[in-house]
Amino acid sequence: MRRDCWILPWLLLAALPPTAGGAPAETGVPTMAAEAWPAADALFHRDPRWRGGDAAYSVPLGNDRVLWLFGDSFIATGAAPGRRASRMVRNSIAIQRGLDPSTASITFSWRTDSMGPASFFPEDGDRWYWPGHGIRIGRALVLFLLRIRSTPGEGLGFRADGWRVALIESPDARPSDWTVRILPPPAGPDSMVVGTATWREGPDVVALAIREPGDHSGYLVRWPAEDLARGRLDGARWWAGDSAGWVGARALRGRPEVVIEDAGSECSLHRDRRTGKQVHVRTIGFGASEIGVSFAARPQGPWSRTTSVFRPPESDRKDAFVYAGKGHPQLAGADLVLTYAANTFAPFEVLVADTTLYWPRFVRLRIGAAAQ
Repeated sequence: MRRDCWILPWLLLAALPPTAGGAPAETGVPTMAAEAWPAADALFHRDPRWRGGDAAYSVPLGNDRVLWLFGDSFIATGAAPGRRASRMVRNSIAIQRGLDPSTASITFSWRTDSMGPASFFPEDGDRWYWPGHGIRIGRALVLFLLRIRSTPGEGLGFRADGWRVALIESPDARPSDWTVRILPPPAGPDSMVVGTATWREGPDVVALAIREPGDHSGYLVRWPAEDLARGRLDGARWWAGDSAGWVGARALRGRPEVVIEDAGSECSLHRDRRTGKQVHVRTIGFGASEIGVSFAARPQGPWSRTTSVFRPPESDRKDAFVYAGKGHPQLAGADLVLTYAANTFAPFEVLVADTTLYWPRFVRLRIGAAAQ
């Protein structure tokens, strides 16, 4: 198994100080309470060959089907229990059937090569892909991928190297029958990865972009949905502020407008149908981390302070590495279903031996009335 791939993408740094205890940070911010959801955690243990992974982005496919996208994943190569008889691939996927994760079924997928299990989205030479978010547009499934390269002896040993779009034109077929086209990005601002969160606004699709390598500041880019579904990426328009609005890359003067100062290396952003507010979920801190939530009237902000809603118990472990906090608004069982990844900074052999770690964990969030 590779030793260089157990830490998820480009995680570096902590956010603005959160509001403690789940109390509202300011007027207009809802009250919130969160709890672990072990009955839902069992979802990711239902295939004996899939033995852990991280990232855990989810994309609704329709008809109560949900696509899960994972980063580095342990796939068993034999019948022996645990992870010693397994191979770590760069990415894998799964299809959930049923919207409540505590009762749903799930089927995992990866490729196979001459060495055994292999990444679902194949490596690009000496680069590889970790997943971002995505969206279904009619008969097309559009997924954003982060391209990563190895940097031995530098930082965490890897860094972001741009982004790509994976276009799948028959997402109702079995993943083994998918034809996946990997499309290069259009010209645009440098040091950006696009698609950490993706959503529909009228005739357009909007994506959150993160400055990476960089400070994880968040930006917005949009396409006509019809263009994106056909793989036409050149019509991207970036949010340049209220005075300029949405402009093409050539019309940008410098960088686009920052909409979130620290959006996080992984996160989610969606509109809550009950309150009408935009909701941003991410991990706050580095190592021993918590899950934080903030609110805004529109994706461009301004955003409330980040409220800490849940401290994963794994954050109390020695060598804790907790990350990948995000929301999944299409799932049932809570006002908002959250997930995070539990890892460790201990030597890789510890992660292989300790199978209580390196699984996505579920959290149920209750959202109450806004403070007056």
